[in-house]
Amino acid sequence: MEKRDYLFWFLLAQTLINGYAIILDQLLDRPNLYLYHANCALSFLILSAYFRHILTFGRAKSIVFSILFLFSLFFIVNLLLWEDLSTFNSNSFGLASLILVAYCFLYYLENLIYPKPFLITKTRNFWFVTGILTYYASSFFIFITYRSLTEQEIKDIGILWQIHNVVFLVLCVYLLIGYQYKPWP
Repeated sequence: MEKRDYLFWFLLAQTLINGYAIILDQLLDRPNLYLYHANCALSFLILSAYFRHILTFGRAKSIVFSILFLFSLFFIVNLLLWEDLSTFNSNSFGLASLILVAYCFLYYLENLIYPKPFLITKTRNFWFVTGILTYYASSFFIFITYRSLTEQEIKDIGILWQIHNVVFLVLCVYLLIGYQYKPWP
């Protein structure tokens, strides 16, 4: 894979971090929530780099870099003041979801304002961005409510994570479709 195949690195990170989290939780009966904090930060970093690469209008690259910096500050403050490594990181996951959905809409807006001389649905980035939008928009409410629902000890809370896993599968299908197309220059 190329160095700039951000979605490959995103999927690899998801596989390794979530796989290790499952091993810790189900096989070793050890805490794993700190891995979800790492997953949030690393996923947001990789996907911000991806959007920084594909958004070409005006000051998009500097805007994405600034948002990444501000998110990193929020992530650290959130860990220190509101959520620690032993709780699910609802605040950061929720904020990351909102920002990534906004990035997706910026991508679509850019393609509406500056149409390309080819069919957009025949491009990798269209399918990648559509998958990211589907996943993060669908998971937003799961992310922002999961911590409070687990603290309230809601019965059958695990169903939310099963729904999340189905939405993640949909993301993977979109990414697979995208990988069937050649990257455009």
